[in-house]
Amino acid sequence: MSPNEPWQSDLEQMYREMYPTLYAYALRILKDRALAEEAVQDTFCIACAKREQALSNPKPRGWLMLTLKHVMQNMLRTQRKLQRLLFLTAGEEQPTDAPELLDVDVLFGDVSDSEDFRLLKRLALEQYTIAELAQDLGISVEACKKRVQRARKRLQKKLKV
Repeated sequence: MSPNEPWQSDLEQMYREMYPTLYAYALRILKDRALAEEAVQDTFCIACAKREQALSNPKPRGWLMLTLKHVMQNMLRTQRKLQRLLFLTAGEEQPTDAPELLDVDVLFGDVSDSEDFRLLKRLALEQYTIAELAQDLGISVEACKKRVQRARKRLQKKLKV
């Protein structure tokens, strides 16, 4: 793929034009600069992957806004799932004043670099199935089940104070 392909310059122009608007919208909804930037970047990654669909749309800027909306919805959904999971694991009721968004990597910084944590994060938040995880890891489904079971136990032990 050469850097001078027509679709690339079209996407670059849309990026320059739309980034401030998309970022402002994401910031207003997510109320976090880093998350807003991530959402906009994810939106343009999707636009690059689906460039034909994005550029052939009669309203490509509207397509970008709608894509950003879906990206943010997924981010918020993931954060809410994590929040419920965290409170259920701790055996507590979820407080009503709990923050809308949690940064799981910041919240669990001391364990977030562990392979166990990344494995469980993919399973719980990214909704991988055991079969998909096993395939990605290059192991059998039974071995993956055992690895997840052991990871849960180790993580619970680390998180207990």
